[in-house]
Amino acid sequence: MMKIQVHTPFRFTHDNGESETFSVGLYDVGKSVAQHWFVQAHAEIIDAINNTAPIDHESVYVELQGIIAERDTQIAELQQQLEERDNQIAGLILQDPKPNQTHNGGKNGGNKK
Repeated sequence: MMKIQVHTPFRFTHDNGESETFSVGLYDVGKSVAQHWFVQAHAEIIDAINNTAPIDHESVYVELQGIIAERDTQIAELQQQLEERDNQIAGLILQDPKPNQTHNGGKNGGNKK
């Protein structure tokens, strides 16, 4: 026997034609029923969950710390690029106007002769 945790209610028809309704909950069923594709679409095998290999949390933690450090480096580089771009834009804005522009309204602004 195997335990399954049904998360979506369903009706299962056994090989002998007998129909069985499963509502949400925990059930003890035969191995052939628990491993049937239709049952697995509606339930989780509890025994399979209990038999999973233990996770090495320390190695996962170290890996995530490395990823975070890489992201922090990328963020710092992007912030530096952004600051450089902002300085370039500010420099362009503060430059003297083009020679054909005037300070008193432009093309039609008061330089009439």
